[in-house]
Amino acid sequence: MELFRGSNNNSNKKDGSDPAMEQLKLLRERNAIDNSMKSASSVLNQAASVRTELRSQGASLREITGAMASIANNIPGVNTLIDKIRQKRQRDDKVVSGVVAGCILFTLWYFCLVEYI
Repeated sequence: MELFRGSNNNSNKKDGSDPAMEQLKLLRERNAIDNSMKSASSVLNQAASVRTELRSQGASLREITGAMASIANNIPGVNTLIDKIRQKRQRDDKVVSGVVAGCILFTLWYFCLVEYI
């Protein structure tokens, strides 16, 4: 509290406030800062645990991908099936992209029309 001793004396001269009240205000502020620090620490700990879980899931997915690749290489018909599925998915993605782009263009056209009317 020695750091704030000079500020307490100066503030007492200006407005005549009670030193005990000033100390109480400082203690409240310190408690608020402590609570904020605890909250921040809790959020950081939660983020670290999520990061660990995501890394674990990524490793599992890489293992599964490797296993699927080895299965696809061992069975000749599976490779063509996987390629056909991939091509269909790409075609579906293009159709969905076209529909979304059309909706966006229609919306922009509509708003331009409304502005001029």
